[in-house]
Amino acid sequence: MKTKIPLELAERTASKYLEMLAPFCKRIEIAGSIRRRKSEVGDIEIVAIPLMVRDLFGNPNGYFNLSLPAPAIKNGERYKQYILPEGINLDLFIVLPPAEWGVIFALRTGGAEFSKKLVTPKRYGGFLPSAYVVRDGAIHHVENGETLHTPEENDFFNLCGIGWIKPEERN
Repeated sequence: MKTKIPLELAERTASKYLEMLAPFCKRIEIAGSIRRRKSEVGDIEIVAIPLMVRDLFGNPNGYFNLSLPAPAIKNGERYKQYILPEGINLDLFIVLPPAEWGVIFALRTGGAEFSKKLVTPKRYGGFLPSAYVVRDGAIHHVENGETLHTPEENDFFNLCGIGWIKPEERN
């Protein structure tokens, strides 16, 4: 069983690492159970959009590789997991195209059942309109594959017809 720490300690720890990563990000936020204000936290989840690195001529040359001074258990392009010295894991979710912030931030805020309903079509008891599918962190039209832009969580929620739901109320 995973060890949990009090919310206050998790918030302080998450803020420390968010500050380390922020200079290398276009956008970065704490998600997961901290954002949902759970009294005990099993891991820290941070969602980030890295700054794009450009060459001498201003051309895009890839994304800055976000890393922390802690051992990485997983070190993928879009997902990294670290064992922090504070005794808790940090999960770093990196929003790269075609992923959209609104989708990733909502799903990573959770809770697990709420996130599952967000990606499940209405005909199967979820929130997602049946004309769409969530793939690669973005919403795509089932028939033509067109990507629907969801720069904010509210855009995703409005598509689902559920309106804004406070993180504390997402279970």
